[in-house]
Amino acid sequence: MFLYLGGKGQDQVINYHSSIPAYGGWNFGGKGGIDFNETNVIPENGAGGGGASDLRLEYYDININESDENLLNKSIESRIIVAGSGGGACSGNQYDWGSPNGFPGGNTSAISNGPFTFGGNQTVGTLGKGKEGRSSFKNKQGGSGGNGSGYRGGYQLLPVTTNRGFYQVGGSGGSSYVSGHLECISPSHADDKESNKINSIHESGLYFTNTEIISGNDLMPNPYDDSYIRGHVGNGVCRITVLFYAICDTCNYRQNLHISLFLFICLIEINLT
Repeated sequence: MFLYLGGKGQDQVINYHSSIPAYGGWNFGGKGGIDFNETNVIPENGAGGGGASDLRLEYYDININESDENLLNKSIESRIIVAGSGGGACSGNQYDWGSPNGFPGGNTSAISNGPFTFGGNQTVGTLGKGKEGRSSFKNKQGGSGGNGSGYRGGYQLLPVTTNRGFYQVGGSGGSSYVSGHLECISPSHADDKESNKINSIHESGLYFTNTEIISGNDLMPNPYDDSYIRGHVGNGVCRITVLFYAICDTCNYRQNLHISLFLFICLIEINLT
């Protein structure tokens, strides 16, 4: 098994105009949109979306420039736990079509930011990737925040327009997933619309019981102490707590591997934020 800890999205550029977007956090957070207006005013760029944290069965090096999409998708589809990340904010004002604040990563479904910027859920949004923000081209539209990645990432469908300030909208977050958690739909059942006891379990057959998924705008355990926090700001964190130790005698490697996986799933409590 392989643990991928997502990165925090890059902050927006606020003191000079730049054609380089704010990068999304490691593990496929979406890039922020760019304000290409060249007037002598403060640019309204978007920050990068956060990268999700996950536990997966198939390793793939996501740092390489030219990736093999088939192998990458196989790795993404092998995730058995995913903690969705939040979207990037942007400078600007509050409008009817969205807030400039970045929206949090969700539980099984992330919150949408207005009618054009959507949080990922179990069936909609790109698997494992947050979409980049919308960039302006003239008339001071601004640049929207990048969207967070997750089980399925957040995304925007902002229309092409010359309306001033229209792209001053924060990104939305990605959804979360735990194999076996009712309300989740596994990649092998992507065409299903409702979760059940069968399609919530990952195709590997590995699943978890007594699960709880907490949205980024709700209270959750602090990964660093015994307090509670409302959401988590910064890079992804995973806290693994050993509930008790067990010594198992095994006869061969195959049995040892089986029991080790069993112990990992049943005796380890994993909190992803």
